[in-house]
Parts: sequence; structure tokens; C-alpha cells
Amino acid sequence: MGLLSYTTKKLLIGIPVVFGVTIILFYIMYSLPGDPIKLIAGERVTPERVEELRRAWGLDQPPYVQYFYWLSHVVRGDLGVSIVTKQPVSYLLMQRLPYTLMLMLISMLISYAIGVSIGIVSALMKGKPIDGLLSVTAIVSYSIPGFWLGLMLMLVFGYYLRLLPISGYEGLHSLLIPALSLALPSSAAVMRLMRAEMIEVLNEDYVRTAWAKGLPRRRVLVVHALRNAVLPVVVMLFLDIPWLIGGAVVIETLFALPGMGRLLYLSIIRQDYAVVQGIVLIITILTVVFNTLGDLVVAALDPRVRVEKGEGM
Repeated sequence: MGLLSYTTKKLLIGIPVVFGVTIILFYIMYSLPGDPIKLIAGERVTPERVEELRRAWGLDQPPYVQYFYWLSHVVRGDLGVSIVTKQPVSYLLMQRLPYTLMLMLISMLISYAIGVSIGIVSALMKGKPIDGLLSVTAIVSYSIPGFWLGLMLMLVFGYYLRLLPISGYEGLHSLLIPALSLALPSSAAVMRLMRAEMIEVLNEDYVRTAWAKGLPRRRVLVVHALRNAVLPVVVMLFLDIPWLIGGAVVIETLFALPGMGRLLYLSIIRQDYAVVQGIVLIITILTVVFNTLGDLVVAALDPRVRVEKGEGM
């Protein structure tokens, strides 16, 4: 019951966060220069027709009226209609979401496979030349902008070697270069966290006791050390999921992928309010949900967290 109370409290805290983000986003979109009606109607449309379209889309109402009108529909599961394509926002998102999810999954597998493995090796080689080399490589990798890395990978594997397509979607192999562009900088952060946690755990008394008992090296490292060191990395994995969507905006645009990130970019350019609000709402909800899931996974793996956060509530 304690853990359930903690979960409920986390979710209840997330609700005002979601509403706060939607209010800020609505204000930013409303404050942008330009008129979305004129963008979609063209320059030759008469002012009377522009006003007619503005009334039809409800854009002649005060901002707070537009916001509460949109919010009342969102509560009922209606994210609105795109003023550009005239299609429901939910339909547009369902078309694009599978591509973004595939890109996220591949990039996460690459990122955490590289980051965790190298982090463990670096921790076990602490103070040795290989540790310094891996640490410097991680810092450099983390500092590289994703779009620049994407261009370099596109140039090498797509243009010179002609091994992979450089734009568009032609199958899962089309996502490899974009996924690497997202994964390599992220893997550096995973590596640094894994290294720091592994070094700290290896210096704990219970690990020293396990060594003193003469337990096999693999058992000490996997059962006693890795199991506890990996907990913060697990939390990081859940928190990375919604933010990968944000990184996908640049990468999907760069590689012309038909994902949700590219849809967000195009919708901002076109001032398609409903689509932008729908995508950001989903990202915000994912952030709250996966943040809570991360806490629950850690509580399941570490009984101490369950006692402190669950039963203590």
C-alpha cells in the first residue's frame, strides 16, 4: 500500500505539470509572429475570406477561450484538427508515431549497449590508460552535436561507402544512421554514469566482504556490484524515452524521416497550433509516466527504496 500511495502521489503531482506545460506552450504559439490562416489561405485571398476562415477555426476568440475550448476537447480524447491538412491530429500522430518509436528503440538499444559495456570496462580499469582513453572519448562524443554527427555519418556510410540510404524511409536499415546519430552522444552520458556508479559500488563494504569470502569474480561483479550500480542507469533509461522524441525533431528532419519529430518541426513552421500542442502534450505525459515508472522499477529492484519511499509515505 505504501508503494501504491507513492505512485499515486507522483502521478497527481504530474497532472498540474502537464497543464502548466500546455498553458505555456499555448501562450508561446499564440505570441508567434504571423497568421496561420494567411499561411494556408495564400496572399490572394480577400480580407473578408480571411476573417471568415478565422471565425470558422475559432481563432477570432481571446486566447483563454481558445485554450479552454481545446482543453475541453482533449479531456474527451479529441486533440483537434490540423488547420493545414484538415485531418484529425490523433490520426496524424498515429501515422507518424511508429517511425519515431522504431527510431527510439534502435537508438536506445545501441546507446545503452555501448554505454553500459564501456562504463563497466572503464570502472574496472580505473586509473589505467584505457580508462583515460575511454573517458576522453566519451567527453568528445557527448560534445558532438547530433545534427553534425548525422551529416558525417551520412557522408561516410551513405555517400562514400553507399552502404545505407541517406534520406527517407526504405526499411529498418534506413534508421541505422539516424539511430547512431541519436545514440552515440547519449551513450557517452550512459557510460559516464555507469562508470561512476560502478566505481562507487565496488568500494562498498558488502562488495569487499564478497571478495573476502572468495566468491567467484563473475558472481561478485554481476550479482553484488552490477545489480546495484545499474539502478540509476535504469532510471536514466526511462527518462531518456520522452527526450529522445525531442532529439528526433532534428534527426528526422535531417534525414527526411516520416516520424513525429519531423511533423512537429513542420507544424511549428506552419503555425499549425493543434498539431504542435498535441505532440508536446504527448511528450509531457510520457515524461511524467516514464519518470514514475523509473521510480517503480528502482523500488522493485532495491527494497531499500521501497521502504524509504513507499512505507514512509
